[in-house]
Amino acid sequence: MARPLLRFAAALAIVAGVLWVQPRRVEPPARVAGSGLNLRSAPDVRAQRVAVLPAGSTVEVQRCLADASWCNVRHGERSGWVAAGYLLARHGGGQVSVARVARELGVPVETAHPGG
Repeated sequence: MARPLLRFAAALAIVAGVLWVQPRRVEPPARVAGSGLNLRSAPDVRAQRVAVLPAGSTVEVQRCLADASWCNVRHGERSGWVAAGYLLARHGGGQVSVARVARELGVPVETAHPGG
């Protein structure tokens, strides 16, 4: 009885150790510019609006389309697509549009258009 319990405890310790040392990917933060930004279900102006992000709010940029026109972001519990030109990020000592510097910020690029 003690032997299976010992094996289980050892396996659990190994799994916990592996999970503990996994690197956590940190998405670059960006700030919403303008008077508010529509968070959409897909990268399209006709896609359903999920929320309106208030001006000045901070989002985590998860990925952008290859042409940097749209970025998938997370804001609190919600995530969706926003027009990248309305996101500002710190870069080179100033605030610049994420659409201009997404690759330099290390934002993952999505080469296929989601949904088709």
